[in-house]
Order: sequence, then structure tokens, then C-alpha cells
Amino acid sequence: MKKIDIFRMALRNFGRRKARSFLTVLGVVVGTMSVVVMISIGQGLNASFQEQIENWGSLTQITVNAGYGDQGTEAYLNDDSVATISQIPNVLGVMPVKNEMATLIKGREVWTGSVMGIDPSQMALFDFTTSSGRLLEPDDKDSFIMGYTTAFSFYDPKGNGEWVSPTDDQGNPNPLPFDPIQTKLKLTFDTSYGYQTGTGKPKMFKVDCVGVLDLAYNDFSYSIVMDFDTLERLKEDYEKTVSTSDGSSATTGREQKSDNKYDMFYVKVDDMKNVATVQSTISQMGYSCWSAMDILNQVKEQMKIIQLVLGGIGAIAFLVAAIGISNTMVMAIYERTREIGIMKVLGCHLKDIMNLFLTEAALIGLMGGLVGLGLSEALSALLNYLATSGAMGGMGIGSKISLIPIWLMICGVIFPTIVGLISGLYPAWRATRLSALEAIKNE
Repeated sequence: MKKIDIFRMALRNFGRRKARSFLTVLGVVVGTMSVVVMISIGQGLNASFQEQIENWGSLTQITVNAGYGDQGTEAYLNDDSVATISQIPNVLGVMPVKNEMATLIKGREVWTGSVMGIDPSQMALFDFTTSSGRLLEPDDKDSFIMGYTTAFSFYDPKGNGEWVSPTDDQGNPNPLPFDPIQTKLKLTFDTSYGYQTGTGKPKMFKVDCVGVLDLAYNDFSYSIVMDFDTLERLKEDYEKTVSTSDGSSATTGREQKSDNKYDMFYVKVDDMKNVATVQSTISQMGYSCWSAMDILNQVKEQMKIIQLVLGGIGAIAFLVAAIGISNTMVMAIYERTREIGIMKVLGCHLKDIMNLFLTEAALIGLMGGLVGLGLSEALSALLNYLATSGAMGGMGIGSKISLIPIWLMICGVIFPTIVGLISGLYPAWRATRLSALEAIKNE
């Protein structure tokens, strides 16, 4: 028999018992939906976690702090270590950071937090982006850019101002409470400003905000960022005006860590696949390292377990569907015993009889897989809509909680077809074992 004839006969036989065929296909549909949707939820949660972790910091970025080497010697953060780390393979750049605590004054309101001194020329490499204004430029004077969350952190030390969240219930950024670029701001390194009584006014500097960073959940979002040299100059000018009770110049504790010129490094790696290798190399040099990939890898390990559990639950439904296919094909043999006998008497090869029953079983799996995949896509879209609309209590924080990648779509069609073929092996083998004469006598 020709393959096309076998396929036509399979289609015709499939339509003989419409109700039974429908119920068998329905079992495959349920099994397909169970597996695809369960795995898609695992994929969606994995992608959602990765998106949230990326908000904490780039997945290709490593944070480096001072540490101790194998011999107990301290690994310092200075210009020499910048040059050494920059030579590590797959490192695109190293951005030293100097932190100073300061107070920013806006009328009666103040903000006290970290001023991060960096090299403005490296901002583009480290993915700095602004929601308004621009990034720092090397020739800026007494200028800074403000973290998005910082703009919401100003308060009146003597009042009861109401705090406004930087994000709404869906995690989207709220409008800024004021325009930092158009607002007159002053900066002082006196972090007790606004709370002191009966003391002199501290040294203040007029500073200009040239931009506001996009909303993120990293160190920069809660700080203000300034050129390293500008920060050093302002701090030195401030220290000149500060005296202790005995008239000597006040110190900032810098003498205690004079070998550490910087407080931390940010290291940019060319690809997230190389982060672990670069981080290991830096750690072996004695530095303390951290990257968002550390958390992501832990989450991925946990998600593997969750996906196995979810996939196992769906596989049970597939097993039931496979039993249904096998049962349907066995019943078909009993109903078509005479037909099988006639085919044998007419000289039909055993291989053709087996292929006929395997084709019918595969068609059940294929149809169930196609319908199940279509319904899975619809259910996935519904889950994502409910999540992003807040109907599920803000679950997903604006991200998809169900994600069906291309490979899962392909598996959602191929796997049910293979299950159908496997389920039809025994019925097909049994059909070939029937005696032709006994089959013809059967009514």
C-alpha cells in the first residue's frame, strides 16, 4: 500500500466512531495543556525573577570590595588594582566609586544619603540611562545626576510630610514630585543639618542636577552621582571649614584606610556567560565580589525543582491520555477484526497493517497536541492579563507569569504525537498477530 492510501484510510477510520475519537483526543488535549501550561508558568516565573534581578543590577556587572588574599594580605582598591582587573579577559571596563554621605537641601526639605563619585566617561558603558535630562559630562562643574528614588526621599525635618511611593501598585514609576533639574539645590556634608539647634550654619555648595536616572533598584537609584574629582574637591573645601573643639582640622577617617582610594569597583563583563569566570578570578586576587548572577543562579536551581514538579503533574495527565489512546486502538481491533482479516487475505503486508494503526494513533496525538497547544496559548494569555491587570493581587509585578517559548510550542505538538505512536505500538502489533482465517470468520 502507498503511504497516502494508509493516511487516507487512517483519516476515514478516525471518523467512524466520532464520539469515542473526540473523547480520546480530549484526553490528549487535557494532557498537552497540563504539561505546556505547567512548564510555561515555570518559564514565566523564571523570566520574571530574572527581570527583577536585572533591576537590582546588570547581569553582566560585578561589584568588587576590598578583601583579603590567601596569605592574609589585604587587597586594596586603588588605581593599580583598577589596571590589574582591567587586564582580565572578558572585562570591558572597571568603574571605581567613592562614597560620601551628604545632605541635599531643597527649601525646607532635605535628603541625606550617599553621594557616589565616578568617572562620567564610563556611564554609557555601565548602562546609565535617564528618565529626564542627561548624563554627566566631563566638563560639568558642581553638577550631579539624581537617582529616581532619591527624588521621592526629600522630607521636612520639622514637619509631617506625606511620603509618596516611587511606583504605583503595578510597579510602574510614579511622576516625580518635583523637577530636580529646574529646582535650586544646595549640598552640605553635614548629615545632621536640619536637626541641630543653636549651632552655626554649615558650609554649603550650590549644585545643579542635570538629569534623573531611570527607575531601578540598585545603589544609584537611592543616591546622587557626581564626578569623582568634583566630589573630592567639594569634600576638601568642606573639611577646611570644619574644626574640632581644640582648633585642629577635622578628619573623615580617611587616614585609617589611606590605601583604599575607592570604596568599591563596578566591573563590566562582555557576556553574562563569562561573569562567573571573571568573578572567580577577581575573588582569587583577594577581593570580595558580588553579582546579580549569584542570585539568578540560585533562583534557577530552585526553579528547576519547581518545573520538575509542575512538569510531573502534567505528565500524569499525559499518562492517562496515553492509556486512553491505547484503549481506543485495542477496541478498534476488536471492531475491525474482519476488516484486518480481509486485508491479510488480499495480500496486504503486515508492515502496512501496523503502519495503519500507528498512523491512526499518531493522528490522535497530533490533533490533541495542536488543539491543546492552541488552548494553552489562550490560557497563558489569560493568566498574563489577570496578573498584569491586578486581578491576581499584583502577581508578576507587571511581568508575564506564563511564558511559552518556541521550543515548548514544538514539544507541545511533537511529544503528544510520539505518545500516540508509543500508545499504538501494542494494538498495532496485536493486529498483525491476528489469524487471517479466524479474523474473516469473526462477525
